[in-house]
Amino acid sequence: MPNRTTFWTIAAVAVVAAVAQSWVLRWTCDDAFISIRYALHFVEGHGLVFNLDPDEAPVEGYTNFLWTLWLALGLWLGCTGDAIESWGSVWGTLAHGGVVWLLAAIAWRQSGGTARVPIAACGYAAIHHAASLAPAGLETALFVLLVTAMVRLCLRPGTAATACHLGLLGVAAATTRPDGAIPVAMAGLFVLADARAARSFRPVLAYALPFLVLFVPYLLWRHAYYGYWVPNTFFAKSGSDPFWSAGWRYVVDFLLCYWPLLLAMAALPVGFVRAMRADGAPRPWLGLGTFVGSYLAFVLWVGGDFMFGRFLLPILPALLLGLDFLVARASAAWLSPVVAGVVVLGCVFRIEPPGLGDPKLDVSDNRRITFAEFVPGISWNQALHVVGDYLRPLFAGLDVRIAIGGGHANIATRAHVPVAVEVAAGLTDAHIARLPVPVRGKRGHDKPRDVAYLVRRRVQFHSELDHEGQFGVVDTWRDVMFTPVGWPMRLVTWDRELMRELKRRDPSIQFTDFEQFLDGYLADLPNKTKDQVRADFAKFEPFYFARNADPARRAQFDAFLR
Repeated sequence: MPNRTTFWTIAAVAVVAAVAQSWVLRWTCDDAFISIRYALHFVEGHGLVFNLDPDEAPVEGYTNFLWTLWLALGLWLGCTGDAIESWGSVWGTLAHGGVVWLLAAIAWRQSGGTARVPIAACGYAAIHHAASLAPAGLETALFVLLVTAMVRLCLRPGTAATACHLGLLGVAAATTRPDGAIPVAMAGLFVLADARAARSFRPVLAYALPFLVLFVPYLLWRHAYYGYWVPNTFFAKSGSDPFWSAGWRYVVDFLLCYWPLLLAMAALPVGFVRAMRADGAPRPWLGLGTFVGSYLAFVLWVGGDFMFGRFLLPILPALLLGLDFLVARASAAWLSPVVAGVVVLGCVFRIEPPGLGDPKLDVSDNRRITFAEFVPGISWNQALHVVGDYLRPLFAGLDVRIAIGGGHANIATRAHVPVAVEVAAGLTDAHIARLPVPVRGKRGHDKPRDVAYLVRRRVQFHSELDHEGQFGVVDTWRDVMFTPVGWPMRLVTWDRELMRELKRRDPSIQFTDFEQFLDGYLADLPNKTKDQVRADFAKFEPFYFARNADPARRAQFDAFLR
């Protein structure tokens, strides 16, 4: 009885601490606005699409179908504007607390009610990046919770009913993230083992039933609606192209940052060997090792993620549980609290890699994490809120098309522009997603910039200024400054009527009147060479003449070049 009271009191404290830390760290990752934009269009009746462009086929630019539908539910219930971000943060925080509580429950059950301290629960609650990524508006915490629940059901031989529950969790995991297929496959192996041991095919049928009833129809709908069996992000992030070097650095950096995880890593083989020698029943250790090993191989293959440690969070609960299981076999009463104390202190006083979170850091090493980026006096996320809220009434009712970098989905969503082309990876664009990567860099953000494609899509504004070389020589007549919010953009094409209307709505916007610029240029033609004019006209043609009927000015260029 004293053990039970102590154990669950500590578990409750760990849950409260995890939820409190997560809520204090709440923010909304820019990628979350991709899902929010899909959910918003779905609730508005446009379907699960990113752009409202009748000439564009639907593109599956999200990788979290179930989470996107959950966001749509929040919108349908009235959580609009900032409230939808809070909706995501609340549920992410609750899922994070659920993981901690589930870890305590697993440790208690596995120890047979003799555990003194929930080591894994305390350790996971102390991991800063688990807490900070939970309320970020993405599916991260939900996915971790689902995978951990699957691990729990695989630790001991199960019945057909257990297999059915495992199948339902597998469907939820696979529709929450595509990499949910990995724990689904691993769980399937344990179901097969149980079926063989029971000499019954019922567990296999029970496990397969949820997939036949729920997942197969979803998969057929996906292919019919989007035209592919996998999300567009598979191509955008070069999923078939391994990036071992980045993956190794990603994993090593995180394990060195949270060095007690190295102890947990060592506990898995030690526990397995001891179980084999003691009673020949290594099932719990096989359960932990299978889930950890398979998913770790996936992380190494894809090269990790640009957010520090996010792809490793799903295996941390199983990894930490190894310490609970190993200590449960020891007779020393002091060992459990000592190990828990070391793990918690080691995770709290983490050793972060140099430059983590520095917005000026070259992010090709996959260490950057968005919540640590700041502009003077305001967070990066808040700055984009201000810009998006300013642009929304300014662009209202206009056929505005913008190109956005990987960090500007916030603007596109809040400004509610009809068409936004994500150019860093092509997450929401089928053409850009399939462009070959010339030089490997920041994982999933290293696609070349195809300006000709943006011209074909009739894009007017480009919000990403990190790649000025994409337009060749930087031409000042492309620059636009939305003065009230101090936000610069670059013009891809000149839309005469649009620019006039924007200037009428807000005279403070600063840009070069390109038609006046052309008049001055044409007046100075006698002082220019044909080669110079030919090169300039090659830029003027897609920028202006292809979009605006202007035979008089075109004739002057034609006459000079003849």
